Amino acid sequence: MFSRNSLKRRGKKAFYRNWKSCIIICFIYTILVGGTVISINKTFDFDYRDNIKNININNIDADTNSDIVNEFLNGLNVEEERSPEFFSDTSRGVLGSIVNNVSKSGSFLFGILNAVNQALFKDRIWASVIIIIGAALSLFYWIFVSKVIEVGNDRFFLENRRFTKTKASKLLLPYRLGKTTHTAYTMFLKNLYTILWAFTIVGGFIKYYSYYLVPYILAENPNMKTKDVLKLSRDMMNGYKWEMFKLDLSFIGYYLLGLLTLNISNIVFTTPYMNATKAEAYMLIRDMSKTKGIENSELLKDNNLEGEVVLEEYPIYEYMLKESKSGHLLKFNYSRKYSIIDIILIFFIIAIFGYIFEVLLHLFQYGEIVKRGTLQGPWLPIWGAGGVAMLVLLKPVRKNPFAYFVLAMLVSGIIEYGTSVYLELVHHMSWWDYHGYFLNINGRVCLEGLLLFAIGGVLVTYIIAPNIANILDKVSKKLKIILCIILVSLFVFDFYYSSKYPNTGEGVTTEIKESKIEEYIKNKS
Repeated sequence: MFSRNSLKRRGKKAFYRNWKSCIIICFIYTILVGGTVISINKTFDFDYRDNIKNININNIDADTNSDIVNEFLNGLNVEEERSPEFFSDTSRGVLGSIVNNVSKSGSFLFGILNAVNQALFKDRIWASVIIIIGAALSLFYWIFVSKVIEVGNDRFFLENRRFTKTKASKLLLPYRLGKTTHTAYTMFLKNLYTILWAFTIVGGFIKYYSYYLVPYILAENPNMKTKDVLKLSRDMMNGYKWEMFKLDLSFIGYYLLGLLTLNISNIVFTTPYMNATKAEAYMLIRDMSKTKGIENSELLKDNNLEGEVVLEEYPIYEYMLKESKSGHLLKFNYSRKYSIIDIILIFFIIAIFGYIFEVLLHLFQYGEIVKRGTLQGPWLPIWGAGGVAMLVLLKPVRKNPFAYFVLAMLVSGIIEYGTSVYLELVHHMSWWDYHGYFLNINGRVCLEGLLLFAIGGVLVTYIIAPNIANILDKVSKKLKIILCIILVSLFVFDFYYSSKYPNTGEGVTTEIKESKIEEYIKNKS
């Protein structure tokens, strides 16, 4: 018998038994689903033509392409006033631009596209191109992320009702099983049919509940064919559409409470409680469907979801599908040791890559090729020194990527700040200036740069350096020694020469007429 009170009691108990993981997965799920540009649940004015007709892609009065994109987004928003820029005094850099663009446009993805266009391409990309790219990325995200993790979310709550140690990693189960495309395709058809039926008004309500169990069926058996999943959901929901509607309606009071608590109560209680209750409802309908002998109900054969509560995790080795090996990222021996020769060659590889990167970045931004750095050769020692320093100094924390990332920011910040001070004292010039960037310290370092260096450090330590070392292992030691001697000799000569005649000029350096550091030293002495 379909009893709402009984389902809600069991759902609440399942939630309380593993409340931490339930809240965590609902929080992560909310963030990931909210990552799309225009949420599928977003409310628009019914007469959307009044909004759309005010959008003018070719508006010649707009100051920049970004203004046009913001006008496009405001044409879709219900609110008439734009959000203020949080860091309007931050005029340079991608990070500060992202913060301002997101707050101004009300769109995370379009805000990023605007920021990249402004900071890297100097607002040269057409507004219409940004809108098309944003819409395409939004659709891709909705299909292959939002809808796929919806199935993972339901899988978590199906397991959680019986296994009290179910982990939030179940959210990614479709990806780990190698069923991403199949899951995305099935969920896309489910939502497409629901949207098309919505044009009939009454039919939209009926079909919404007809396909209600699709993500649960996929969560239990992602091997089922799409047509079988859709048909089985329709058959199983015969006689239960109105009951599920009343079950959904019974949570309305909790959602009203969410409005008063700024959505906090929804995340920490209502959403996990409701998801746990819906998992109970699915299992009840599933059992009754099997009793009735509904076609294909025998394919719902994950028997581990049935039975009494168990104080452990789901026995994954008993699951009908094995995780796809191709779905895992390649693993590298990040804990390996590096010889002095390896360290030297890795230093030069990173330094040369940094030089090429900065030259190309300047070319993208200003349309001219400018030699970067203080030295005359095609390398930036600050890049190589940063990479090697992280590789060597942070070896004790390699097993903890989060701690490594934080310390990598600290190490790169010390190196960059110290180098800036040294260059100012020795050459009375600045080769970089972060004034106007989001969260900068005396223009010498900024949050944006530290984040990029830390990300680069993580990539170097966990992926790039082990691969480089694997390749170098295949090269004869004699050849590596000769190469090191040549590179170090050229570098030492370059460093000596550049200490007297550094690389300077337009687009490279800025002369410092009044050094605050020298003034501070004089005052101290």
